[in-house]
Amino acid sequence: MLLAWISKIFLVTFIMFILHPIMSWMNRTTPEGKTLNEGYVSSIIISVLGVSFYCQSIGIDPSVGLTVPVGSPIATAVQKKLECFVTFVLVTPVYIIGGYHVRSFEFIWKDFVVVEIMMFLAYFAKIGFVMLSSLYMLMPILDSFCLGLLLTCDGIINMWYAMAMYEAELMGQQTYTIIFFTNLLITMVITPTVKYLYNPSGKYAGYKRLSILNSAVNTELRILACVYNQENVPSFFNFFEATNPVTKDSVVCIYVLHLVELVGRATSILVEHKQHKKTRARTSNSSDKIINAFNQFEQQNQGFTIGSCFTAISPFSSMHNDVSQIALDKRTNLVIIPFGELDKHPYRVVNQSILDKAPCSVGILFDHKNISVAPIDVSVSFHDVAVIFIGGPDDREALAYSMRMLDNPNLNLSIFRFTHIKSNRKTKKDGELISDLWDKIMNTNNILYKEEEVTDCADTTSKIKCLEDSYDFIIVGRRHDSNSPIVRGLDEWCVFKELGVIGDIFATSTFEGNFSFLVLQQ
Repeated sequence: MLLAWISKIFLVTFIMFILHPIMSWMNRTTPEGKTLNEGYVSSIIISVLGVSFYCQSIGIDPSVGLTVPVGSPIATAVQKKLECFVTFVLVTPVYIIGGYHVRSFEFIWKDFVVVEIMMFLAYFAKIGFVMLSSLYMLMPILDSFCLGLLLTCDGIINMWYAMAMYEAELMGQQTYTIIFFTNLLITMVITPTVKYLYNPSGKYAGYKRLSILNSAVNTELRILACVYNQENVPSFFNFFEATNPVTKDSVVCIYVLHLVELVGRATSILVEHKQHKKTRARTSNSSDKIINAFNQFEQQNQGFTIGSCFTAISPFSSMHNDVSQIALDKRTNLVIIPFGELDKHPYRVVNQSILDKAPCSVGILFDHKNISVAPIDVSVSFHDVAVIFIGGPDDREALAYSMRMLDNPNLNLSIFRFTHIKSNRKTKKDGELISDLWDKIMNTNNILYKEEEVTDCADTTSKIKCLEDSYDFIIVGRRHDSNSPIVRGLDEWCVFKELGVIGDIFATSTFEGNFSFLVLQQ
């Protein structure tokens, strides 16, 4: 008895005063946003195996997870290393061993009916209580039902308990066989059922999608700026400088959303930052810097107001839900997302999901200035801005956005309308918007409107590339009619589908000059 207590005290002392400080030191020495050192990961895995073996030998459950600092990259690094091994090597034998005791043709139907009724009542009661608790917290009934299904599907845990009870002779072979197959069937059915029923984007189906084109020029423009990291912030400032409305009647309200990958947590969180309040999470450092930079930008630039600032910590697969929810709640006209670095594929997947699900217009900001290593400077502004207009709803959205810049005296705006040399096909909506533009630029000297005639997509590409070294900022639409001779054939060479064929021309350009562009989708 005394030896057992000494063993437990030794374990707690080792975990609290040796293992936990070491993990905290590893967390502090890992730069923010970087992965954990491979040597650290290997030592953690060895420690986990050693402590688990020691816990098993003295008869208690392992508790190393309590020592992992909250929000640290340790959990993610260990998970990436062990997930494949655990899923395909360790979990599979559990089901194989569990199936070894199954006798599928040796049960009595009376016992089968009794066991199934008991299991049905147990599952029904569990789902029912989960739904009642969820409905009490004002969760939608369909979401509460899906939550009940997920909590009911314990998977390998139920299998492990059934095996333990069978080996302890607390359960007969027939009962074990019935529970084994029932658990297997429930696991197979619940997963696709939840995927079918739970669709967060369904709430946007009946929502009137907001856009820049449908909002008056002298009304407030609400923009949701989504930031992945601090390197994206200067690009946003430069962009907002170019679109400064200047006039007091037209104000741009910016909502800031810092998107952070879920690391070292079990559930996603969405935090609205309050002034003079700080969180202790690892992500608060970078979030605070981003928010402070936007607040400083608001103080130095008239015409802009910072509405609310958020931090969303979630997996890449569900980040678009946070973006869409905030855009819906704040009734934003435009969501702007950075294109990010070319090799960071998760960001591209998130961007594509936002394009598909957002309840308003979406813009992808591509920074060709290579300023990721530059400090944040709110004094940088654009002087020469170009708009490429080919036709369609996305190009009309780009043109409508540029019309908000007309009162900015520090801006030279050039609008290029591309038409086919042998085709005069022009839609009524395109013509009405161009006519409205003409009425506004008749007496302005800093606005240039020019029509470019092209013969084919090669001619279009050639003339578009000529704009790279002449302008600081270019606005284009994302989608165009693929049958139009102006862009026909460009989609076959498009590398970045989320940027559209025109945006892809700039993204894949080898030009080393300093220019950026915004791709808009209505």
